[in-house]
Amino acid sequence: MVLGKGKSQAGFTLVELLAVMAILGVLAGLVAGTVVGLGSRSQSTRLDGDRDGIRKAANAFFLESFPEVYPVDSVDGEVDGIHEIDFKRGLPQDLNKIFVPDYLVKLPDSAALVSWRIDENSGNVFFAQDGSPLIKPANNRLDIEADSGASDTNDDHTLTLSMAKDEAAPEIIEISIPAGYTLGGGQADGGTVVGTLQAKLATDNPFDSGNEIFFGGVIVATDDASGDPNPDEWALIVDYNFNSSDNVKVKEIEEALRKHTIEVVRPSGDSGGKLTINIARGSDSEANESTETWTLTLFGTTDDQLTTSLNIPDGTLDEDAGDPLNRTADSSTDGFDSFISGTWTVDETGLTIATADATLDSTASLLKNPKTSAVYRWSAEEHSSIDPVVGETLFFNGLPGSQGVLIKSE
Repeated sequence: MVLGKGKSQAGFTLVELLAVMAILGVLAGLVAGTVVGLGSRSQSTRLDGDRDGIRKAANAFFLESFPEVYPVDSVDGEVDGIHEIDFKRGLPQDLNKIFVPDYLVKLPDSAALVSWRIDENSGNVFFAQDGSPLIKPANNRLDIEADSGASDTNDDHTLTLSMAKDEAAPEIIEISIPAGYTLGGGQADGGTVVGTLQAKLATDNPFDSGNEIFFGGVIVATDDASGDPNPDEWALIVDYNFNSSDNVKVKEIEEALRKHTIEVVRPSGDSGGKLTINIARGSDSEANESTETWTLTLFGTTDDQLTTSLNIPDGTLDEDAGDPLNRTADSSTDGFDSFISGTWTVDETGLTIATADATLDSTASLLKNPKTSAVYRWSAEEHSSIDPVVGETLFFNGLPGSQGVLIKSE
């Protein structure tokens, strides 16, 4: 007996549809994850890949165009040869041949999250925050040095940050400390001096053109709201108008004295530590106004403390605060006398602090070398004034420089 075939099933069951939707959701999440949240290494790799592809395509477009031009928006009003890339730009002699898809296969997904730009002077392709000024990306350098010595010696460490004129200014700098170091000062009273800043503006500065300008600051431990030591934060207090040239005003008076915060994560066991410098920029422009060098010295030990008269709010002073340092014309000799005991001078020879009237009861141990002799690799990265921010994620770029510190036993 031949049995007849039953009716064939039409469509999908609800369970099958739900399964397909779940799979599609996972795939969509994976795709979105390649560009959303720019801070991770994998997402940074994706952007680096897009940058290489765009650079090659832009170069091919340049070589085939007549006259030679890059695929950019109108050049009117642009700054220093920096332009946004125009993915719809047609070849000058053949407007039907478009940058995408004739030179770049497709518009990169990252174009929805960042502004792709090119420096026509060098052909360098880079990405920035949408709407940020058309200025060069930061090419800063951080060199970290320390005197090598016995494993039980507390050494000062010097961090030299070099910045170029007309490039994006740093906003956040993260410095990773290798495991093995001891970073003390967690119970230090507020005002304990844990380091100093020596800074210099080169002769290309617009404030005293042709002359170098020197200014300085101190890194101090802080107290929390209840007056107890705050082990998780230091303050970098800088007076930008405290310089060796008489009557040179680098910042407006209400913004000359600033508090930059330093978040402190101390090394522990096999884990390294981190110092995060959050720079209070006030009304500064997004670009460095001159070639600038910051030399931060972190003390191995200290017995200095600022007087309790120091009261610096977060960021900058109020406009009605006047001149809190009571500076005279000879700002190179008494710029900080109003809030630090002794004498503070800064000039081309460096920064000198004499605090005989303000010392701790005992010497505090701050930065101590590892016990094992080795080369310890520090590292640093920064977020600049034009680097992208997606949601709460900030994009960081690595800072090159000499960051290997040799520790050896005597």
